[in-house]
Amino acid sequence: MNILPRYIRYRDAPGYLGVDRGRFDAEIRPDLIEIPIGDRGIAFDRLDLDACADDDKSRNGRCSSRKTGVLLCLYRL
Repeated sequence: MNILPRYIRYRDAPGYLGVDRGRFDAEIRPDLIEIPIGDRGIAFDRLDLDACADDDKSRNGRCSSRKTGVLLCLYRL
């Protein structure tokens, strides 16, 4: 049985979301609550990281319209 940790350390958070550290620091990290671990460690709540991914997907991903059957593209230009 694999259990995901609730807290994801800073060093692992960009990889968890599939982005590089620069994008994580510039676009994602400012919206997250940092959780101190020990004297110098930082972690982020996995559920907050998932919420950021869901938000990004809803704003920039693909959604199919059931009413018209048309595929809507919402990617950033």
